[in-house]
Amino acid sequence: MFADLPPLIAIHFAAALVALPLGAVQLIAPKGTRPHRAFGYLYALVMLLALVSAMLTWPERRILFFYILAVVGLGTLASAMWHLRRWFRTQDAAHLRRHAIDMGFSWLGLLMAGVSQALLNPRLGIAPGSGTSPMLEPLLFWGLFAAVNLGLYAVGSWLIFARLAPTGPVSRPRTKA
Repeated sequence: MFADLPPLIAIHFAAALVALPLGAVQLIAPKGTRPHRAFGYLYALVMLLALVSAMLTWPERRILFFYILAVVGLGTLASAMWHLRRWFRTQDAAHLRRHAIDMGFSWLGLLMAGVSQALLNPRLGIAPGSGTSPMLEPLLFWGLFAAVNLGLYAVGSWLIFARLAPTGPVSRPRTKA
C-alpha cells in the first residue's frame, strides 16, 4: 500500500504522522514550560517539513485546492511563530493569545487533512470507489469532503476559542485610582 510512495510523499506522510500527536500534546499540555517550548519548536519544524514537502509535489501549471491549503497552513504556522517572537519581545498578552490561536488552527488544519485522507483516499482502503456513475463520483467525494471538514472546522474553532484562548480581546489590567 505504501511501498510505492514517491520519496517526497513518504517524507510528507511521515512528518504529518509525527506532527499530529505532537501537536495534540502541545495543545493540552501546560503552557510555558521547558517541555512545551522544546516540543513546540519540534512541532513547528516537523510541520514545516510536512508543508514544504507537500508543496514540492505541486504539479506544473495546475492549481489544486489541497496545495492552496498547504500554503494557508504555512502562513498559519509562520504567523504563530511571529506572534510568539513578538510576545518574547513585548510581553504583550495579545501576541501570546494569537500564538495559541494560530497554533490551534495549524493543528486543526493538519487534523482535517489527515481525516480527509483517511476517509477519502482510496490508497488507504477506507473509501474505495463507490461504483456509482463517473458523474456522481466527484459529487460524492467533494460532498463528503465538505461535510467532514466543515464539521471538524466548526468543532475545532469552538474548542480553540473556548478552551485554548478563551479570554476574548486582551485589555490592559486596570490600576487602582
